[in-house]
Amino acid sequence: MKRLTDKYIIVTGASSGFGKAIALACASEGAHIALLARRQEKLAEVAKQIEAKGQQALICPTDLASEAEITAAIQTIKKAWGRVDILVNNAGTNIRARRISETTSEEWRNLIEVNLTSAFLFTKAFLPLMIDQTEGSIINIASRAASNPGLLAGVAYSSSKRAMEALTRVTNEEANPYNVRACVINPGEGNTPIMDLRPEPPSPERRERMMQAEDIAETVVFVASLPQRVTLEAIE
Repeated sequence: MKRLTDKYIIVTGASSGFGKAIALACASEGAHIALLARRQEKLAEVAKQIEAKGQQALICPTDLASEAEITAAIQTIKKAWGRVDILVNNAGTNIRARRISETTSEEWRNLIEVNLTSAFLFTKAFLPLMIDQTEGSIINIASRAASNPGLLAGVAYSSSKRAMEALTRVTNEEANPYNVRACVINPGEGNTPIMDLRPEPPSPERRERMMQAEDIAETVVFVASLPQRVTLEAIE
């Protein structure tokens, strides 16, 4: 039997990189996937691959910096499914400016909205549903920058990812008594499009030596398929 048969899973930032790989890996294990990101055409490509595996794909084009669009996506998912078993808060971005002196307040706010506030809003929306089900998992994709912030990742990105650890801890304090759990995954350097935003993008050779999207996807499947009694709060 597949590890995630008939589980209903939300993946944010699902059009490329870690999110796309997570969505496809979960579908391969029998899950139905709600796909959220800005680019509808990219989501449609991922949905086609999911449906080829015999699973449902719900496309929700969403600007994850917009609370209004997130709210609309939440309502679409609730109406279509009525339940959510696993929420993967994967959406993330970065900016070229890494220093405090170079980062504008607008860049800071937009990055925090995508990387952190979206995860808070989806958790706030679906945690009560999971508590009512007395079952559910929330998986937050952060970064090594959460535990080792610095100029390589930048002030805004590091701050947003460190806060994801706090969100995960508080989620567990609220949810564990109801058989619901949260886990934060802090990958090191990963070969995804976000690397293009570095002031000096890594070479193709270096990218090949990095963690690949499929590695993170398999980690998410592992966490999601653990017995519900198991709370693995952080993976680094």
